Amino acid sequence: MQRPPRCWGLGLARTGNTSFCASLRLLGCDPVEQDPSFEALRNLRGGSGNTVVLHFKYLDYLFPGSKFVLTTRSVESWLASMERSHRRNPRPILGEHERIARRMAIYETVGFDPQILVSSFGRHHAEVQRYFAQRPQDLLELRVAEGEGWERLCPFLGVDAPAGPFPLLNQGFAH
Repeated sequence: MQRPPRCWGLGLARTGNTSFCASLRLLGCDPVEQDPSFEALRNLRGGSGNTVVLHFKYLDYLFPGSKFVLTTRSVESWLASMERSHRRNPRPILGEHERIARRMAIYETVGFDPQILVSSFGRHHAEVQRYFAQRPQDLLELRVAEGEGWERLCPFLGVDAPAGPFPLLNQGFAH
């Protein structure tokens, strides 16, 4: 199996990041981390999560030829998943200043505020699309939560699909 190019997931939380990272590992794109530290980025071939979202332009500069995948879903479905996740599985971040800073930079809140989150969703998607407007071949929008997988990701990365289904992980709050 041919090794895929470096690949970075630009999706916000609750858009399929866990599944995306697992798919990269199955394609032989190691090492891959979900929400790595900034220091770890230089040693990875792929990843997703808040650190990647915040630093995707840096990764594009550092690793020319990288591919970027915006995992996404409808804003209504995303907001409902964010609310379920927040209410059922709150992750207190008191004292975790780096995590607080990342969430504030992306979402402008650490809690669940529908109006702020919807605004953040739109702002992030618009910025990613603007950045890649002249290079559409380097960006794929992938709707993991809606069943898209190997049939879109593998041609984009120029690799063959592995045997077996696309990984669908961490769906506890997806629906």
